[in-house]
Amino acid sequence: MALSRRLRIRTRLGLAFGLLLLLLLGLAALSVYRLTGLSDALNQIVDDQAAIRDSVSEINRNAEAVARKLLVLMSPDDDLRLAAYPEINAANARLDDAMQRLTLLLPPGPRSERLADVSQRLADYRASYIRARDLIENDDFLLAREQVGGGTESALSLFVDAVYQLAASEERAGTARARELRKQIEVDRTGVLALCIGALVAGALLAVGVTRSIIAPLKRAEDGAELIARGRYGHRIEVDSADELGHMAAAMNTMAIAVGEREAELRRLADLDLLTGLPQRTRFVADGDRLLAGLPERGQVAVLICIDVDRLKAVNGVLGFDAGDALLRGAADKLASLFDEGTAAYGRLAGGTFAALAPVARLEHGAGLAAQLREEVEHKLSWQGQSLDLSVSLGVAHWPEHADTTETLLRRAEQAMFEAKRLRQPVSVYNPGAEAARALHLSLLSDLHTAIQQDQLRQFLQPKRDLRTGRITGAEALVRWQHPQRGWLPPGDFIPFAERSGRIRQITDWMLTRAVRTLADWEAQGREPLYVAVNISTLDIQDQTLPARLAALLAEYRVDPGQLQLEVTETGLMSSGTDPIAVLHALKSWGVRLAIDDFGTGQSSLAYLQHLPVDELKIDRSFVRDVHTDPRRVALLKSIVGVGQGLGLTVTAEGVENEAELAVVQSAGCDLVQGYLLARPMALGDFEHWLAAKG
Repeated sequence: MALSRRLRIRTRLGLAFGLLLLLLLGLAALSVYRLTGLSDALNQIVDDQAAIRDSVSEINRNAEAVARKLLVLMSPDDDLRLAAYPEINAANARLDDAMQRLTLLLPPGPRSERLADVSQRLADYRASYIRARDLIENDDFLLAREQVGGGTESALSLFVDAVYQLAASEERAGTARARELRKQIEVDRTGVLALCIGALVAGALLAVGVTRSIIAPLKRAEDGAELIARGRYGHRIEVDSADELGHMAAAMNTMAIAVGEREAELRRLADLDLLTGLPQRTRFVADGDRLLAGLPERGQVAVLICIDVDRLKAVNGVLGFDAGDALLRGAADKLASLFDEGTAAYGRLAGGTFAALAPVARLEHGAGLAAQLREEVEHKLSWQGQSLDLSVSLGVAHWPEHADTTETLLRRAEQAMFEAKRLRQPVSVYNPGAEAARALHLSLLSDLHTAIQQDQLRQFLQPKRDLRTGRITGAEALVRWQHPQRGWLPPGDFIPFAERSGRIRQITDWMLTRAVRTLADWEAQGREPLYVAVNISTLDIQDQTLPARLAALLAEYRVDPGQLQLEVTETGLMSSGTDPIAVLHALKSWGVRLAIDDFGTGQSSLAYLQHLPVDELKIDRSFVRDVHTDPRRVALLKSIVGVGQGLGLTVTAEGVENEAELAVVQSAGCDLVQGYLLARPMALGDFEHWLAAKG
């Protein structure tokens, strides 16, 4: 077996097939040789029997001829006797030839003894014949007849009998020899069959041996390949032969080593950011967990700071991605230079977001570390003649106060960073209360769709009074949510996230439908005409289909468009991604009243205002609250009123809560007033009763 493993597979297979072929050829040669010998022996027996039969027949014929001619010798006619002598001699000569042939056919041994007896009988016949001939020649016919009739014919008859006995004996001998040959054929056939079976067994054993020498290494190679495929690149396939399978196993081992090295390199590279060379999120989390595991022994705490580069999209959009990449590489270099190796974990999470986890003696030191990090990372970068100011927003989370793992700590630092961006602050520390509010918003988001479908929203109305006449001219429709588990939810708990999630459009459609239905009911009841104001969002004034939908709604309920007022905040106008003027003009063309809500908070220009097709200007409550306490605020309020009325707009003061504020608002020239001093928002039935009481 060891020798076979040093041979190539093709050599092994060639030797195996060659040996099997030699065995088959040997069996074939032996079979042919034995069959040929047996066939020759049978042919010899047949030929000998035929020759013996021919000789016996010849002897019998000649003996009969001699017997007939002997009778002629007894004739007194000399001519007949003389003519018979040559014929008798010729027949005797033929008898001699036949005997000679028998002598050649019968080898020495028991068979030749019978032939000697026949020859003796022939000699006796010849001697008797010669005596009879001599008596005839001496004209002693009497003795000659006695000799022929007695001795010669008797000797000839004995000779013929001996010949027949010899023939019968030879026939029996031939039959016995043929029987022996048949037995030999049976023996040879059994032997050949045994040799064939032996050759088959030897061939099978040889095939099994060769197959095992191939299958066993193949099985090891297959098992090894499966282990390598599962990622166990340290596994090595046993190489115990120098044949093709040994070479294949060695090649697979080499491949496993190469693939393992390449995969290890890929894992290493996968953990590193190709642009900055810093660890990516997965590796950063692993490094952070290892760092946190050793802090309790040293009695330290840690801070995780999430850093996001501001205005990266703007840099990429204006100067190209190469400039943005240079900005990120600069930030990464600054971040890496802040910490000694092994003292902190840091990395690039995604885009322009980085993170650093560092141990501190006390959590109060985290603010100083954040300030130092911000100061180091923010720098000026010169890019192809352009000076880029890198600014960052930071979110901070504390370990173990805010979380006990790097992943959770990182997630909360990211939330704090988003909060810093939202509030336009440089640094924000994670606030668990803010996360609870976000969790509440997420749960409410799924409930809001159900609330709209199941009519959980309610319409509340807050009246507006004309300061000149004292009459109630309209009301602002406000939405309230009666949650089945949480009870009444104020708008501040769901309107902001509804705007961010896009669900505000569904709320707006619900509010518009309720307002139009209310106006239709009032008209059917014959009430004094009032207008109802409905707030619409930034998304609504970007919706080109809103004017047509609203027109269809007004037509369905047969409500005068002038009784419906749409209010959009100044901030919403300024933050609209598309120009809202086209939608506002379309709404105005249907006869709907338009108002700017919370005026004074959106930093809009007067040039922009004069292009808006609005009817009313609502001064934000921040300008009304405690206005009577500061003359400068009174002056500012009067200026805003003057601007609005100068543009031909009705001016409404929101949030009036006491008589002192009302007095200033009235003296400033406001047209309408709205606030808690007049009435709080009320349900529709309460509002109608309130109107009846005022009337």
